[in-house]
Amino acid sequence: MTYSEQLLDAIESHDFSNNQHLLNEAIDHDSPEVLASLAENLTAYGFSDLAKTVYRSLIAKVPGEDLFKVYLAEILLNDGSEDDALTLLYGVPKDSDAYLDSLLVLADYYQTNGLIEPARQKLLQARALAPEEDAITFGLAELDYLSGNFGEALDLYQDLVKRQDYFGEVDLNNRIFETQAKLGNYEEAAELAKKHENSIIDIDSKYKAGLVFLQTGEIDLAIKYLDQVIDQSPDYVNAYPLLAEAYLKKHDDDQVLRSAQAGLAYNQLDETLYSMGAQAAIRLGQNETAEDLLQRGLKVNPDNSDLLLQLANLLVAEQKNDELLDLFKDRPDSQIEPDEHWDLAIAYQRLDRLEEAKAEYLAAYPNLADNSNFLRNMIGLFLNLPKSTDIVKQLLERYLKQVPDDEEMQQLYLDLTAR
Repeated sequence: MTYSEQLLDAIESHDFSNNQHLLNEAIDHDSPEVLASLAENLTAYGFSDLAKTVYRSLIAKVPGEDLFKVYLAEILLNDGSEDDALTLLYGVPKDSDAYLDSLLVLADYYQTNGLIEPARQKLLQARALAPEEDAITFGLAELDYLSGNFGEALDLYQDLVKRQDYFGEVDLNNRIFETQAKLGNYEEAAELAKKHENSIIDIDSKYKAGLVFLQTGEIDLAIKYLDQVIDQSPDYVNAYPLLAEAYLKKHDDDQVLRSAQAGLAYNQLDETLYSMGAQAAIRLGQNETAEDLLQRGLKVNPDNSDLLLQLANLLVAEQKNDELLDLFKDRPDSQIEPDEHWDLAIAYQRLDRLEEAKAEYLAAYPNLADNSNFLRNMIGLFLNLPKSTDIVKQLLERYLKQVPDDEEMQQLYLDLTAR
């Protein structure tokens, strides 16, 4: 029995009293082949200090075998002795049989430390040396995918899938589907998802399938996958806006509202769901629900101009004039949108506060002068203001350019010009 075997037997028996003596005897008497096996086993058992001693002795005994330097460097990297490890790895010459191994260890080291480009360069060098090694191609593809180089990753995955559907436990068809989706190649991704449906297994892939089919207009398939996501994990909050959008494309406002409310139960900060839910509620005639959603959304973000305008329009439609004015009472004029000025003008007009209505119309006019509905409202106010005949005529001229067949406005213009 070799000294190496005696040392390993003692370790397996949890007898560590004679480790150093047996190690020294092994280094002095056992062959390099036996010592190489010993070092490998010691590393596997977690005795890295002993393994390092063996590898150092092997490097001294067989200086031409650079693979021992690579193995020692791996242990040193794990132990935090990075400078010594890198010195060993960069000391492996390019014509060495171990050069490829050194490149792979360096690539792993750089990737682990977030140095993506150096890691990628090492893998490219390794692939150039061993283009037939699928493990290197796969490693490079994964690195490209994780670092956002989706075009390069796609080429590599497509090369790999020619020879196998899986690499280890990784479904390559799923990787290609996800990469196509990342690139915005939704048609290609959709075809892959339909052809390899069994590859769409994990929840993130199902979510991406929902997104892809939504983009390609295959709404029922989008709903199918998004429903699966929510069934599997109801708190997968990103699925709800997409599901609401899918039902919106089907003109199913009831389901849009339900999807929005369900999503808000898990994420009360989603301003998009407040907006989509409120719009659906308004179309369903559920104005109280819409107002509640908009009010809640504005509590989350008082500066959301979309929610603010929706609420203003709703209050105008419901003739809740005082509530509308209260909504904007603390908002600086510079933060009020043109459409909101229009809503305020209507509210002031209804309350017979004509001068304030006039100010709001004038504030909105530069941006809404090409909106015929706005002009009609503005004309209605200025007809009731003193000394406004010239302004009304100018407004009518602009309005009639947009709506030339409005007989009522034509007659009004004729009447005013005849005076």
